Amino acid sequence: MLKLNEVDNFDGVKETWDTVLESNLFGNNVFLTWAWLSTWWKHFGSNRRLLLLTVEDEDKVCAIAPLMLSKYKMPGLGSVKKVEFVGTRHSDYNNFIIAEQKEKCLNIIMDYLVNVVADWDWIELKEIPESKNYSGNLFSNVPFNLDVQERVYNVCPYITLPDSFESFMKGLSCNMRQDLNKKLRRIKQNHKIDFKKFDEVGLSVNEAINVFMEIHQKKWNSEGLSGAFHDGAFRDFHVDVAERFNDKNWLSLYFLMANDEPIAGHYSFDYAEKTYYYLSGFLPEYSVYSAGSLTIMLILKRCIENGIKEYDLMRGAEAYKKRWTHTYRKNFEVRLVRNSLHSKFYNWITCSSTVDNLAKKLSFSLKKDILSN
Repeated sequence: MLKLNEVDNFDGVKETWDTVLESNLFGNNVFLTWAWLSTWWKHFGSNRRLLLLTVEDEDKVCAIAPLMLSKYKMPGLGSVKKVEFVGTRHSDYNNFIIAEQKEKCLNIIMDYLVNVVADWDWIELKEIPESKNYSGNLFSNVPFNLDVQERVYNVCPYITLPDSFESFMKGLSCNMRQDLNKKLRRIKQNHKIDFKKFDEVGLSVNEAINVFMEIHQKKWNSEGLSGAFHDGAFRDFHVDVAERFNDKNWLSLYFLMANDEPIAGHYSFDYAEKTYYYLSGFLPEYSVYSAGSLTIMLILKRCIENGIKEYDLMRGAEAYKKRWTHTYRKNFEVRLVRNSLHSKFYNWITCSSTVDNLAKKLSFSLKKDILSN
């Protein structure tokens, strides 16, 4: 018989987490790891209630629900309480971790949220990735008085990597291939160029992530934008992530070097034969060489040499991603809204902007949709 437990902190499930995640029916990804989510909670969990739920079958953990209860102020309209995945906003992929008995586990988790937690206006589960075992209808038979809404929320381009870099380059358009080679020749004519992992440069993890943040900020500030690391909590979070991921050999932090100085950085994660591209940046004065594109080309070369099978560009349909790939997956959003005027009103306000944004994202005109975990 299945039994649900609410765990007080992440340390209480550390020993069993990876085992369950490796067998997750919804797929394994770096944003579901204990290291990522426990670090996120450390930096962003204040003023939220942790709803870390486990489901056991004869004292064996078969499911983990990394959830939280958050309170948001709506200007001029009071506040709203939502159940969300831990990591929301900063994780490109969120999900339940269920190794077996998927439907039963989801039902017992939902029953607990509805009848025990209770103090929420709606459940909002964002960035659930499409996979072999999920392409919609997460809660097809919810036995509760809830309005279930499900929609495509994001698109996530990715590249399946061949066995050789030469094969990869041949797969690019002729114009793109010529442009990349032209820019590479030009920058090599004017500078001594290297592409190195942070430790090959002689930097510690802490030094490297701070150098990368500085490069990233300079690029975005030059365009009058704040950049991802203007927020202190976000900076501190990634300093911790870089240290933890490096200990697990998951940190993929590379620099494009000109005359032995870093001019561009690529911050990503290597996990389960995939490279997850998180952020990048380059010094504005090197934009004439398309330093950002050259950095992606060179990291792809390293990925192939290191036996990586997939390069995940992750959520977002930015124009530059279209140049590299025509394959993508969808991320879904699932909302479970209480049958009350208060909940439905807040849901309607926030949902309308989501639909407007989605219309733009789905203009990402792609050839095919290949599913894999």
